[in-house]
Amino acid sequence: MLFAIVMSVFGFTTGCESLDADRDQVIDLVNESRAAVGLKGVRENPVLDLKADRWAQRLRDRCRLEHSKLSDGAPREWEKLGENVGYGGSIGQIHDAYLNSPGHRANILDPAFSSVGAAAVWGTCHGQRRMFTVQVFMKS
Repeated sequence: MLFAIVMSVFGFTTGCESLDADRDQVIDLVNESRAAVGLKGVRENPVLDLKADRWAQRLRDRCRLEHSKLSDGAPREWEKLGENVGYGGSIGQIHDAYLNSPGHRANILDPAFSSVGAAAVWGTCHGQRRMFTVQVFMKS
Protein backbone atom coordinates (compact mmCIF):
# COMPACT_ATOMS: atom_id res chain seq x y z
CA MET A 1 0.00 0.00 0.00
CA LEU A 2 2.83 2.42 0.82
CA PHE A 3 4.25 1.84 -2.68
CA ALA A 4 0.92 2.79 -4.27
CA ILE A 5 0.72 5.95 -2.15
CA VAL A 6 4.26 6.97 -3.05
CA MET A 7 3.59 6.31 -6.74
CA SER A 8 0.38 8.35 -6.56
CA VAL A 9 2.17 11.30 -4.93
CA PHE A 10 4.71 11.36 -7.75
CA GLY A 11 2.00 11.12 -10.44
CA PHE A 12 2.77 7.68 -11.82
CA THR A 13 -0.60 6.04 -11.19
CA THR A 14 -2.29 8.26 -13.75
CA GLY A 15 -0.25 6.62 -16.49
CA CYS A 16 0.26 8.00 -19.95
CA GLU A 17 -2.17 8.39 -22.81
CA SER A 18 0.42 7.00 -25.22
CA LEU A 19 0.06 3.30 -25.90
CA ASP A 20 3.07 1.26 -24.81
CA ALA A 21 3.49 -0.11 -28.34
CA ASP A 22 3.54 3.40 -29.84
CA ARG A 23 6.01 4.70 -27.25
CA ASP A 24 8.19 1.63 -27.82
CA GLN A 25 8.16 2.27 -31.57
CA VAL A 26 9.32 5.87 -31.07
CA ILE A 27 12.19 4.71 -28.85
CA ASP A 28 13.07 1.77 -31.09
CA LEU A 29 13.39 4.08 -34.11
CA VAL A 30 15.62 6.44 -32.12
CA ASN A 31 17.85 3.54 -31.07
CA GLU A 32 17.95 2.09 -34.60
CA SER A 33 19.09 5.48 -35.91
CA ARG A 34 21.75 5.71 -33.21
CA ALA A 35 22.97 2.17 -33.86
CA ALA A 36 23.25 2.90 -37.59
CA VAL A 37 25.98 5.45 -36.82
CA GLY A 38 27.68 3.39 -34.12
CA LEU A 39 26.13 5.04 -31.05
CA LYS A 40 24.83 3.34 -27.92
CA GLY A 41 21.09 3.33 -27.52
CA VAL A 42 19.24 5.50 -25.05
CA ARG A 43 17.28 3.84 -22.26
CA GLU A 44 13.68 4.68 -21.49
CA ASN A 45 13.06 6.95 -18.50
CA PRO A 46 9.52 6.77 -17.06
CA VAL A 47 9.68 10.29 -15.63
CA LEU A 48 10.58 11.64 -19.06
CA ASP A 49 7.81 9.47 -20.58
CA LEU A 50 5.30 11.24 -18.38
CA LYS A 51 6.70 14.67 -19.30
CA ALA A 52 6.63 13.78 -23.01
CA ASP A 53 3.10 12.40 -22.81
CA ARG A 54 1.71 15.45 -21.07
CA TRP A 55 3.33 17.69 -23.66
CA ALA A 56 2.10 15.59 -26.60
CA GLN A 57 -1.45 15.85 -25.27
CA ARG A 58 -1.08 19.62 -24.98
CA LEU A 59 0.19 19.88 -28.56
CA ARG A 60 -2.70 17.77 -29.78
CA ASP A 61 -5.26 19.76 -27.79
CA ARG A 62 -3.89 23.07 -29.14
CA CYS A 63 -3.39 21.72 -32.69
CA ARG A 64 0.08 23.24 -32.94
CA LEU A 65 3.73 22.50 -32.35
CA GLU A 66 5.84 24.25 -29.73
CA HIS A 67 8.54 23.22 -27.32
CA SER A 68 8.07 22.76 -23.62
CA LYS A 69 10.18 24.39 -20.95
CA LEU A 70 12.64 21.53 -20.86
CA SER A 71 13.36 21.55 -17.14
CA ASP A 72 9.64 21.37 -16.19
CA GLY A 73 8.95 17.79 -15.19
CA ALA A 74 12.51 16.58 -15.79
CA PRO A 75 14.35 14.54 -13.15
CA ARG A 76 16.55 16.59 -10.85
CA GLU A 77 19.71 14.80 -11.93
CA TRP A 78 19.66 16.17 -15.49
CA GLU A 79 22.81 17.76 -16.88
CA LYS A 80 21.62 18.28 -20.46
CA LEU A 81 18.18 18.07 -22.07
CA GLY A 82 16.89 18.04 -25.64
CA GLU A 83 13.42 17.76 -27.15
CA ASN A 84 11.86 16.87 -30.48
CA VAL A 85 8.20 17.60 -31.20
CA GLY A 86 6.39 16.72 -34.39
CA TYR A 87 3.21 15.51 -36.01
CA GLY A 88 2.30 13.51 -39.07
CA GLY A 89 0.47 10.50 -40.39
CA SER A 90 2.52 7.86 -38.57
CA ILE A 91 5.36 7.45 -36.11
CA GLY A 92 7.68 6.34 -38.92
CA GLN A 93 6.81 9.37 -41.04
CA ILE A 94 7.52 11.72 -38.14
CA HIS A 95 10.81 9.97 -37.36
CA ASP A 96 11.92 10.34 -40.98
CA ALA A 97 11.09 14.06 -40.80
CA TYR A 98 13.17 14.35 -37.60
CA LEU A 99 16.12 12.73 -39.35
CA ASN A 100 15.79 15.17 -42.26
CA SER A 101 15.91 18.18 -39.92
CA PRO A 102 19.41 19.09 -38.70
CA GLY A 103 18.32 20.15 -35.19
CA HIS A 104 16.07 17.15 -34.59
CA ARG A 105 18.67 14.77 -36.02
CA ALA A 106 21.29 16.30 -33.71
CA ASN A 107 19.16 15.45 -30.68
CA ILE A 108 18.59 11.87 -31.82
CA LEU A 109 22.29 11.33 -32.55
CA ASP A 110 23.80 13.28 -29.64
CA PRO A 111 26.22 10.85 -27.96
CA ALA A 112 25.85 12.73 -24.65
CA PHE A 113 22.23 11.63 -24.23
CA SER A 114 21.77 8.40 -22.29
CA SER A 115 18.02 8.32 -21.64
CA VAL A 116 14.80 9.30 -23.35
CA GLY A 117 11.13 9.75 -22.67
CA ALA A 118 8.68 9.40 -25.54
CA ALA A 119 5.04 9.92 -26.34
CA ALA A 120 2.77 9.35 -29.31
CA VAL A 121 -0.86 10.47 -29.20
CA TRP A 122 -3.52 10.70 -31.88
CA GLY A 123 -5.67 13.74 -32.44
CA THR A 124 -7.79 15.47 -35.05
CA CYS A 125 -6.75 18.98 -35.95
CA HIS A 126 -8.27 21.10 -38.68
CA GLY A 127 -10.19 18.06 -39.89
CA GLN A 128 -7.12 15.82 -40.22
CA ARG A 129 -6.20 12.89 -38.04
CA ARG A 130 -2.61 13.32 -36.85
CA MET A 131 -0.11 11.55 -34.64
CA PHE A 132 1.81 13.88 -32.31
CA THR A 133 5.15 12.64 -30.99
CA VAL A 134 7.45 14.08 -28.36
CA GLN A 135 10.95 12.86 -27.55
CA VAL A 136 12.72 14.20 -24.46
CA PHE A 137 16.42 13.34 -24.24
CA MET A 138 18.56 13.58 -21.10
CA LYS A 139 22.15 13.33 -20.01
CA SER A 140 22.52 12.75 -16.28
